[in-house]
This record gives sequence, structure tokens and C-alpha cells, in this order.
Amino acid sequence: MEVRECSQCGSIERLNGRCANCKAEFYVKSLAYLEQFDSNGIEKYLKQYKGLIDQDPDNTNGVLGLGLCYLQMGTYPLAQRQFEQVIETTPEIAPAYYYYALANIKGRRLMTLSLSEVRQLETYLNTAIQLDSDASQYRYRLLLAMLKRDYYETNGMKVSPPSAAELLNDLAGKTIDYSEIEHLRKSVKVSDQEAYFEVLSIV
Repeated sequence: MEVRECSQCGSIERLNGRCANCKAEFYVKSLAYLEQFDSNGIEKYLKQYKGLIDQDPDNTNGVLGLGLCYLQMGTYPLAQRQFEQVIETTPEIAPAYYYYALANIKGRRLMTLSLSEVRQLETYLNTAIQLDSDASQYRYRLLLAMLKRDYYETNGMKVSPPSAAELLNDLAGKTIDYSEIEHLRKSVKVSDQEAYFEVLSIV
């Protein structure tokens, strides 16, 4: 089953995956996109995706969209559950691993995580990097660099390659969705935060 009408205005007319009337996406695919909506707009998406999943529990786009809505709201356990489901049923979707990592961080300072948590996050981010060959890799590499520097280096631990510096150097000159990076800046706490973003020229 598919979404048949726009969650925001109710129109059934669509163009390139968006509502032809209000331009809202039928399926949310990123946190950056959700930044433009207030709580009421996000609730509309939540209601629509919950209804869709009640009828079709394996609708990957609906489950991913629901997870993104929960993550945007800071409802981390519910977001984790959705991303886990996407990974289990459709393991080739790279963004699910990245967003699952963000849901597990739960807005905490990276250096305060446990070693087992950090190793799990590394696994998910490396999986996302291996699966996704397009330009969106910068998100995964930046979060992995933040994790390596703020956890391993700050805590005086050995860092497995690639290092944070190597990951950041790889990002220089890449095409970046700054709204997505801005969400990462807000949601992940690290020391000397701006140092990570200087290479992207968005300080």
C-alpha cells in the first residue's frame, strides 16, 4: 500500500514524489527536510505513516519516515525501533544505519558513551559508507570522524584507520547538504565542535 494523499494539505495530486499543491514530500527521507515543519506538521506525517503501517507493516518508506519523525521529536527509543525494522527488512538502505546511529547517540556527548556503544556505532556507520556510493556519504564520514576524535582521541585510546583527520580531509571540496549537516551540529555534542565544520566551510 502507498500514501495516497498529502499528509499536509490532503491533495492527491503529486509531482516527482511531492504534493503538486503544497510541495510537501509524500515520504520523508531526511531530517533536513523535517526542519521546515512545526510540531503540527510532523504530527500529520506521524498520523499518516502510522495508518499506513497498520495496513502494511513492511512498508519500508513508511517505517523510515516514521523513524525520522520520531528522531526529529527526540523520541529516541521509538526512532530506534523503526530504523531497526528497516535494517532487518531492507538492509541495503544506507541512511537507515546512519539515522539508527543518531538515535542511539540520543543527543549525548560522544566521549561519554560506553566502548560497546561506540563500536556498534562504528559498525553501523561503516556499513552505511560501504552501501552508499553517492554524495550523501559525507554525513556518515563526518559523524564517524566526530566519533573517532571525540571518543578515542579525547580518551587517549588507539584509533583504527582511517583517522578522524583522514575522514575530514576526504570531505574537503565535496558537495554538501548544509541543512543536513546543521542538524548533525545541533544533535551531536563534541568538544571544539566548529573544528569539524571548518573543512565544510559552514562555521
